[in-house]
Amino acid sequence: MIGELETAWRERRSKRAYRPDPVPRATLERMFEAAQAAPSWCNVQPWRICVTEPPVTAELAATLQGAARGGLPHPEVGFPLDYPPPYKEHRIACGAALYTAMGVKREDNLGRYDAWLRNYALFDAPHLAVVACDRRLGPYAYVDVGVWLGYVLTAATALGLDTCAMASIAAYPEPLRERLPIEPTDVVLFGLVIGYADEEAPANECRTTREPASKNVRFAIT
Repeated sequence: MIGELETAWRERRSKRAYRPDPVPRATLERMFEAAQAAPSWCNVQPWRICVTEPPVTAELAATLQGAARGGLPHPEVGFPLDYPPPYKEHRIACGAALYTAMGVKREDNLGRYDAWLRNYALFDAPHLAVVACDRRLGPYAYVDVGVWLGYVLTAATALGLDTCAMASIAAYPEPLRERLPIEPTDVVLFGLVIGYADEEAPANECRTTREPASKNVRFAIT
């Protein structure tokens, strides 16, 4: 069992270009139903999800692109302002891998801007899941949502779906709140695009690396 899970985790990739084909509603429901098994503090199950389907997804993408072109980001949960080592190095390597796959050179400012704006085009995916959480529960509930996300990504892989979790859309929460039934007490955390990847798109050639577990895990032996 662990071998099958490990294979799914290692083979999964965040995909940043999609075919227009929508995912059957039954398949989406099965994915989210499987992820409901995720554990949470006192079993509060704090994740709250709004899922778009065509044509709403494209309409929302157009609105998000307009917001991104016209204003500074202002997420409801602040993004990090600084990435100290080793996190900065990981972040730089991730960006370099993506831009290299897309053929965008470091000095190509217009190309980098267009690549950034693709986030708000939702990579042409047919579905966007906007993930929120009741702000009254505090930051520990965000940990629960992170655990849930891992379950969703695993379930999506098992169902033959492609995904990309993206904090970028949370930078412009107003279009999301205007179009989707997000409760006033909820805070927008991130988005998840879902669909079937366009495997011929250069962006989907991107591969990132992982440190060995020994870099993140320490055992206390004395």
